[in-house]
Parts: sequence; C-alpha cells; structure tokens
Amino acid sequence: MNTDPLYTLGSDIELLGAVALWLVIFLRLRTVRRSRQQQMLLLAVAGIAGSITVYLDPVTAVLNRSLTFAQSCGLFMNAWGVLSSALILDFVLAAMSRRRPWLVYGPMLITIAALITLNSTIAPHAGCVTAEVVPWYSPFWWLIVAAHLVGTLPCAVLCARYALRTRGDRTLRTGLVLLAAGFASSCVFWLIVLAFLLTRPMWLGALFPLNIGITAWLMTAGTCLPLVLTAHRTVRTTLTLWRLRPLWNDLTTAVPHVTLAKPLTPISALLDSPRAAHLRLYRQVIEIRDALLILQDYVTPETIARAQHHVAAQALPEEQIRPAVTACWLLAALQAKSAGGPRRPNPLAPARTTGDSLHNEADFLTAVQRARTLPAVRSFTQSRPAPAHAPDDHTPSITTTK
Repeated sequence: MNTDPLYTLGSDIELLGAVALWLVIFLRLRTVRRSRQQQMLLLAVAGIAGSITVYLDPVTAVLNRSLTFAQSCGLFMNAWGVLSSALILDFVLAAMSRRRPWLVYGPMLITIAALITLNSTIAPHAGCVTAEVVPWYSPFWWLIVAAHLVGTLPCAVLCARYALRTRGDRTLRTGLVLLAAGFASSCVFWLIVLAFLLTRPMWLGALFPLNIGITAWLMTAGTCLPLVLTAHRTVRTTLTLWRLRPLWNDLTTAVPHVTLAKPLTPISALLDSPRAAHLRLYRQVIEIRDALLILQDYVTPETIARAQHHVAAQALPEEQIRPAVTACWLLAALQAKSAGGPRRPNPLAPARTTGDSLHNEADFLTAVQRARTLPAVRSFTQSRPAPAHAPDDHTPSITTTK
C-alpha cells in the first residue's frame, strides 16, 4: 500500500494549519490582556502550536542542523511536547481554581530529565518512533504518551463540560466545542502513536501529519472565533455609521450644538479600533436623537397627524410606516427651522417603542434615513393638509437618551 500521497497531503495540511494557528495566536494577544483565564488558555494553545511546529519537516531539519540536542532523533521535540502538556494542565487547574504550579512543572522537569536519561542510556535514539528497533514496551514512548494524555485529555473534558453548560451564548459554546475537538484530536494522535508501537503498520505512521494538521485547524477555528465575531461587529458598525451619515449630516447642520466631537475623515474612521467604532456609533445615535428632540418642537401635533394620514394613504409595508412618519415630520421640521420658524414645545409625550439596545436604535434611525428617499416622503409637504386628529399607534418614537 502506497502511503506517500496520504503523508504528503497530511504534511501540507499540517504546515498550513501551523501557520494559521500562530497567526491567530498573534492576533489574539491584544484581546486577552484583561482576562487571566483567556491568557492561560492562549498560553495552552501556544503550547500546542509549539508542539506542532517542531514536528514540521522544515523546522525539524533546521533544528537538526543548528541544535546538538535536537540531533538525538526527536528528543528536543518530545521535551517540548512535555512542556506544552504542562502548560495545558496548568490552564485546566487554573480554570478549576486549583492551580498548583509546583505540582505541574515539577513533574514536567522530572519527566524531561527521565527522557534525556533514557535516551542516553538504556533506550538510545528511542525518539525515532518509526524505527523498527524501538520495542513496543519502550519506556521512553510510554512516558511521553502518558505525559501528553495527562495534560491534554483533562483540557478536552473541561472544554466539553463548559460547552454543555453554556446554553444562552451559542458563539461561546461553538468556540468551546471546537477547542474540545482540537484537544481531543491531540489525544487521538498519541493513541495512534501507541497503536503504532504495538502493531507497527506503516500506513498508520502516514496518518501522523494528517492528524496533527486536523488538530491545528480545529485549534485555529476555536481560537479565532472571537476575532471573527469582532470583525463581524466592526463591519456591521461601520456600515451602520456609513448609512446614518446623511441623516447625521442634515440634523447636525440644522442643530450644530448637539455635536459632541468633530467627525473623523473616512480614512481615519476605517483605521479605528472596534471599540472606537462602537463608541462613535453610540455618540452618533445620541446626537441624532438629541437633534430629533429639538426639531420636534418645530412641528405641531397637526403636522404629525397629517404625516400619519399621508403615510397611511401610501400603502407602505408595516415595518416602514413608523420610520416614514418620522421622516415626513422631520422634513417639515427641517424646512421650518431653515425658514426661521418659531420653536414651540411639542405636547406629544415621548414613547419608547424602538427598543433599548444601541443596535435597535441604530436600525430604526437607518430605516428613517431610507424612508427619507421614498417618493411618498418627499411629496409630503406638497400634499393637502388632512383634518387634525389625535395621534394613533403610528406616532413616531422619540426616545430620550439617558
């Protein structure tokens, strides 16, 4: 059985997975500064990434040329693997509030010392697991397999346990499931090593790179999920800011004193951090809402009633009625403000119907901006006044900002 294609495919997946995993770890460094548990988790993932990296063929070749310790057929890689297992176990104990560094790193040092001793005495070159001369009872490899399983298996169980407990947050649950699968895949790798020692089929050895590659990509997916969500929220926030820009420009031009800060240039806005973009959207919604509260005093209840009658006659979809009514009386208010009309307190009571969240407010204001482009709204001031009546259920929402 020719296993070369399987080995080559696995090696390619392994290399790409290792590069992707290190890239995600680098991008996550900035996001975990305020969370000790997130730092420990990222350190555990970095341990796995390092363990994967030293098994890459190009890295192994460089190590063998430049590091005498590495020339002892896999000894450096396996010592690093024991270190990564200790990092993972340390994270598990920290997550359980039972962290005991001396209980983790003490046995780690003893294990590494034992591997070096075994490699140089009774089991020379035992790191070459593919060599037929390594017996199935090799203490070198049984010790390595045990060290990895002791560190990795509890982490897989811990991530799976918390994933089952997480009910409301599907994103967090997905990330934990992916991380649990990654750690479980790492456990499978060492079980494959154990099976290879016991049975020695060559095709089983060809699965090593493929399994490591699958582990790398699962860890990458679980680790980068927060980055994907942050990018999604940032894109959504940026698009909302762009859609609200015309409405914000018109309102702050009419009522300039509501502006809290000077607007950024388009290039500066694109280079903003996700947090800065969120704060800018929050500020822009406040400014628009403040301007609406002021411009409300430039229209009468009769004008708003006429706007409701005008929109009702247009047969618009239900979700467009309230934004269209607001866009109609806002058009009249801007015209009255521009013409120097008097400002009189509007007796309409504020109503809270657009939701309490920032995105609900932004979605409603975006709908108002879209409604301003409708021919039915543009023709409002040319329509004939209708008899004034009490505001009905489509009274526009003017939400006060706390």
